Amino acid sequence: MKITEINHSSHGHKLELSYSETPYQCDGCKELGFGSRYQCNKTKCDFHLHEKCTVAEPFATHPFVKNTNFEFKKKGKRGKVCKACGKDVQGFMYKSKGTYLHPCCLNLPSTLNGGTDRGSLRLNLESKASTECLICRNKEIRKGKLKGWAYVSSCGKHCYHVGCVNGMNFENWKMGYFNRLQSGGGTNGLVFVKVENGESSNGTKESEGWLMGYALDLIVQAVLGGALASMLGF
Repeated sequence: MKITEINHSSHGHKLELSYSETPYQCDGCKELGFGSRYQCNKTKCDFHLHEKCTVAEPFATHPFVKNTNFEFKKKGKRGKVCKACGKDVQGFMYKSKGTYLHPCCLNLPSTLNGGTDRGSLRLNLESKASTECLICRNKEIRKGKLKGWAYVSSCGKHCYHVGCVNGMNFENWKMGYFNRLQSGGGTNGLVFVKVENGESSNGTKESEGWLMGYALDLIVQAVLGGALASMLGF
């Protein structure tokens, strides 16, 4: 059973569980969020926390980092990056020796499944890209320095770094893309690949373009906290 109202040490007012139909920046980890969140119950107080940041466990483990216990910390560390997405850890994080993870990255689903009348798709979270990421066209986020976690389709044709999708989310947010979709953009999800005249925006055939857009939809919902599930009907 979810807690609908909570006192949190990071904020002076009570926080209430609510749902946001537009992205927000979490005041805990400083990353984007969408959907379910804890929000200050004061009308003029613009404070938000991811669910995973609000009710973070003091200690955690992850199968990608064997025999390691992570400890939850409220302050980021300058110059350190999340092992999963490659972005700076500016706020709430999990730390173990020299390894850092954002709370939402640590809690990424191991498998994403989705399906519509046009087909189905299964994506598995891997500790490194098995093929080139279809966004950055590299197998590593930072060549020779950080491999980065990736979602890879069961067929092996679709591979996307968590960090690349995360970066794309941020850029689209800055451009107001999310808000345009909410105000009548004509889609039922956050699709980044538009199919026109039988081909997608990157030149792939329509069926491949649709699969790419659908895969990104699934990963976006996971990266932003798994909150798009109810919108997309999964």
